Amino acid sequence: MMKILRGLGAAVIWLLATVVIIVAAVLCVTLLLLPLGLPLMALGLRLYGYGVQLLVPSGHEVKRGMRKRLGLRAHGSVQGDVKRAGKRGKKSGRKLKKRAGKTAHRGRKRLAGVFGG
Repeated sequence: MMKILRGLGAAVIWLLATVVIIVAAVLCVTLLLLPLGLPLMALGLRLYGYGVQLLVPSGHEVKRGMRKRLGLRAHGSVQGDVKRAGKRGKKSGRKLKKRAGKTAHRGRKRLAGVFGG
């Protein structure tokens, strides 16, 4: 829900920035109003930047998402996270090794049957 609201806010800011830049361009064409058009153009570009900042997630949101994706706890020390991730890796490795061992054993049995061993 929050992403939708931030996206709508960014769209409104971009729309406002577009209008400001168009007005600034018209003012810049008129040489007498050039000193007014240039700062207005800078304001429009700055508004585009604010819209982008609304859409890009902040650092803590990225960190929380990565922790969630990796299955780590939301709070705690980094050292504990590394330890838990290592345990998960070892467990996955053992499962994979066990699966591979069964497949290799089955293959040897078939070969022995083919060659009469």
